[in-house]
Parts: sequence; C-alpha cells; structure tokens
Amino acid sequence: MGFKKLSKAALAVCVIATCTAAAAQQPPRPAERVEDILVTGRRSGIPIWHVHGPTTSIVLVGTIDGVTRDTKWDPAALVDALRKSDRVMYPGTYGLSASPFAMIGWLVKFKRQASLPKGQSLANILPRDQFARLVALQKRGVLKPGFERKHPFHLAMELREHAKGKAEYSPRADSFVQKAVKKYKLKSVPIATGKAKPIVTDLFASPPESHVPCLIASIGVAEAGPGAVHARSQAWAERRVPAVLSSPAEQPFFSCWPANVAHHYFPKGVVRNTVRGLLNQREVTMAVLDLHTLARPGGLLDELAEAGFDVAGPRWK
Repeated sequence: MGFKKLSKAALAVCVIATCTAAAAQQPPRPAERVEDILVTGRRSGIPIWHVHGPTTSIVLVGTIDGVTRDTKWDPAALVDALRKSDRVMYPGTYGLSASPFAMIGWLVKFKRQASLPKGQSLANILPRDQFARLVALQKRGVLKPGFERKHPFHLAMELREHAKGKAEYSPRADSFVQKAVKKYKLKSVPIATGKAKPIVTDLFASPPESHVPCLIASIGVAEAGPGAVHARSQAWAERRVPAVLSSPAEQPFFSCWPANVAHHYFPKGVVRNTVRGLLNQREVTMAVLDLHTLARPGGLLDELAEAGFDVAGPRWK
C-alpha cells in the first residue's frame, strides 16, 4: 500500500450515474449539504495508545491480519507518532529467520500433510456438534464431499478463505511502518528474535487433534460469512477495539498456528518485560504489536494500566 492503506464496476457506475442525475434535478437543501460534508470529513485511524512512564513514553500500535482492501483508514496519527519516535519495534511480536532451502522443504511437507492419516476421519476427532456444523456447511455448498478426510488445519484454512468471499486483503499496517522507517531513517529492532524452525517443526509434529480449536474457530467465520470479515476490518480502522476482539472473524488469528504455539519458543513474558523496560529509557519507542496481544483481557494494556501507567488511547474493554 505504499504510503497509503489503501465493486462490481458496472453496477457501481449505474448507481452513481442515477444518483448524480437525481441530484442534478433536485439540488440538496442546505441541511443535506451540511450532513454530506460531515460524513465526507469523518476520518478513520487505527488503534494507537500512548503510555507514559517515569522518563519517557512509548507508542503501542495495534495491528491485525485480514484488513480488506476496501477498508479506508487515515494514517495521519500513525505518521505523526512515527516522526516523534526515536526507534520502532516491529514486525508483529517476533523476528524469525529461516533459509530459502528450509522453506522449500517445509512447503513440500505442508502439502503432504493436507489429508489425515489413513483410517482417520474428522468425525472421530471433532465433538459431534462441531462435526454437524461442518456437515451443514457442506449442504450449503461451502465444503465439498470428502471434507472429513482433510487435516483440521488445512480445512480451517479453506474455511477462512471461503469466508472472505471476493474480498482481498491488503498488507498489514506493519508494511506501512516499514516504509515509514526507511523514509524517516528511524532505527528499527525486533522485540525478540528467534529461529522459525522450532515453530514450523511444531506444525508437522503436532497431532491433528491439536488443531481442533483452530478448525472450530474457522467454522464460526465460515458461518458468519464475508459480512463478519468486512465488519471486523472496518471496526479496526475505526478504533472500535472490543468489536474487533469479539468478532468471529478474529478468533482464528490467535487460535490457529503459528499464533497458538509461538509463545512456547520465547521467554515467558518477553513482550511485557521488554515494553516495561522501554518506559525506563530515554528514547521514545513505537512498538507495533498484534491487537490481540495488546487488548485482550489480561493483555499488555491491562497489565500496564494495573501497574499504574497512564495509558491514553481508544477504549479496549
């Protein structure tokens, strides 16, 4: 999306043309003009919190995956915060590294994993009521016959892809921040570093049953459909944090691999300890973190507020 974040064309053109013709015949009354100006001038941002410590302040930016390309958000507040920061911590929570050859090998293994081992079926892995939900989705045409032989994680990915409909996802806000870091020549460091291999190995070594929570969360998204995906994306752009966290379209992003296992491979509390440490330094730091990490019940924002720090920003609970 460069320095921006970011339609059935024929139908849209017809609607616009019709509305334009009607407007030309009947000029809007002054009251209507005022409302139009108010609506047009209303801007969206993204969740940003300023936390003040004894010697400095930090800026916490809450990002999400799955922002649809038609979601409009105003980067002004983010740009302003970036310009005032001495350094930026991103992307997400961790910096992971892996060789290209390893990634090719993982892709081959991933494709082999797509089906359950011989003799296994989702009917034997899932609770009866959850399997019934999958059967209902098949009857709606969401799933094809034979879905019960698919690996839970792979089927979850299929359901999530179907749920978004024809929508396309834009790059995360992290991408915007990365370009801003280069433009303003800011210092950037990851919050923590590690190897990708242990996390990827976990995926291939884990039994299919361990991915059931991910599949159940993805069933909810498929049932809710594209409307829920768009609503979650828009809520993020409008800084309505509780609406994002409660959306069925949000659940898979922290119930599914790798989010559900990443915390096992880093020191406990690394994010909390790192952020708390930043508040005792002189530099002003912007930390770009997953919104769930920041705003979930008992998350980083709750911990900072309970510790007595002044947390200024959108309501998160």
